[in-house]
Amino acid sequence: MTKEFYGATVEAQRRVNTLLSLPATGGEQDWEFELADPNRIGDMIKAASAELSLDEKCALALITIASIEGAVEADDVDASMIEQAKAIIKSDRDVYAAMKFYWIEQGRCSNDAATRILDQE
Repeated sequence: MTKEFYGATVEAQRRVNTLLSLPATGGEQDWEFELADPNRIGDMIKAASAELSLDEKCALALITIASIEGAVEADDVDASMIEQAKAIIKSDRDVYAAMKFYWIEQGRCSNDAATRILDQE
C-alpha cells in the first residue's frame, strides 16, 4: 500500500533538527535538501534508535536519503551505511511506503541513491 507523503511536518523537522543539532533557521523551503549532510549519515543512522513518531521517522528518513544522495553525487559512498539506512527504512512498512511515494513516485530522486535504498530498478 502506498502512503502518500509530501514532506516532513514542521513538528517532525523540529524534532529531527534537535536530535541531530542541525543548523535549521525555520525558513528552509526544501528542508531535507538544504540540511542534508553526507558527513552526518552515521549520526542519522544512530538517531533512528530514538523513540520517534511516524512523522519523525519519515523526516529522519528524508534527510538521510537526501544526505546519501549528496554522498553519491560527491562519489563518496559508504556501501555499509547505505545498507544500514535501507534496513532501518524497510523495518517500518509505513516509513518505507512513504519514502517510495516521496522519492520514486513523485520523481524526487536526483541520482540512484533513493532507488538503491528503496529497491527500485
